[in-house]
Amino acid sequence: MRAILFLLLIVLIFLVVRFTLQRIRFIRAQQDAEARAQEHAQKVAAETMVICQVCQVHLPQNEAIQDGDAFYCSEAHHQMANKAQS
Repeated sequence: MRAILFLLLIVLIFLVVRFTLQRIRFIRAQQDAEARAQEHAQKVAAETMVICQVCQVHLPQNEAIQDGDAFYCSEAHHQMANKAQS
């Protein structure tokens, strides 16, 4: 009788540990998925777009060359605009 109770206790402990470990794995996987989704959202976040004053191409502001309120897609267009203004 004691042997049966001991085996039942061992099985119960095994099941509790197994359930707990599965739950921990599930929570970690869920947190990893959320972290990846947040990283993706940050990468996809919209940047401020500006228009080149010469060719009218849209480009991110951090890639543009700024001269006052005007933006240019390249140094060549910046120089071209400066020559046209002179």
